[in-house]
Amino acid sequence: MEEPPSEVETPDPYCLDEIGGGRLDCRERVDRRCFSQDQDVAVGTDEDGNEGYYCVDRPERADEPDEVEGAEDDEDDVVDLLAQLPGAVEEEFSTLQIDGGSVSFEESLLGFGYLNRHTHMFADVEEQIVETELLGFDVEIRAIPESFQWDYGDGNQRTTYQSGEPLPEYWAGEPVDKTDAETPTSHVYTETGVFDVTLTTTFSGQYRVDGGEWVVIPGASDVASSPGEADIWRQSSRNVSGPCRSQEEWGCNGPVELDPGDRPPKIFQDQYDEHGNWIGEHP
Repeated sequence: MEEPPSEVETPDPYCLDEIGGGRLDCRERVDRRCFSQDQDVAVGTDEDGNEGYYCVDRPERADEPDEVEGAEDDEDDVVDLLAQLPGAVEEEFSTLQIDGGSVSFEESLLGFGYLNRHTHMFADVEEQIVETELLGFDVEIRAIPESFQWDYGDGNQRTTYQSGEPLPEYWAGEPVDKTDAETPTSHVYTETGVFDVTLTTTFSGQYRVDGGEWVVIPGASDVASSPGEADIWRQSSRNVSGPCRSQEEWGCNGPVELDPGDRPPKIFQDQYDEHGNWIGEHP
């Protein structure tokens, strides 16, 4: 076995191909040497065309920088995490602190209403978006109010699919009677009294990753809203023969006197003294 000419640039160790056992011996020797160095065996030829063997770094080490090593594993890890993400989002949504809003009435009435008339109320609640990080991803979770379960406090309940909204001053050019406007969320009380109105809002959920498409989250979340109070009164009328000359006259002294234990409606509270006596309107 002879060494290759010095002018042939081949890595060491190197041996030339020989016929018969010499060839196998050459390969085995180079194999052992390369194996001990954690390298592969390559084939080369000298200037005379003789084939020989030498050690080279394995392709993944020679062809790829160190930081790229394991890139395929990283991709697999990302795929695995994405597969886990829907479950993580669903769990996060189930524990999300969603603002249930409140039961609201017309600002000018503050829950005041009349017996056997429509008392308008609405859910003051909004869609909410929460930004968080799950499994290393930037995730937005959106809670959307979908349905509203009302308990009017008089034994009646109802589910609506509209939250309602404050009444306008005019409908079709006509003034709106806000003490008797039928709306998808109004209610007619058949008894007088003060009634606690409670509301549970059902939220559906969606999420998206890094500003992508919104994806539906299975299930829903029921959230209690801050309650409201409906104060229902009956109407009383008095006939008079002419214009009032004094508020002390019968039929001219404003709202009906309160019975013992009654409280004035919130919108008229400043018109009564501490004993429930009407003291007149105040600007």
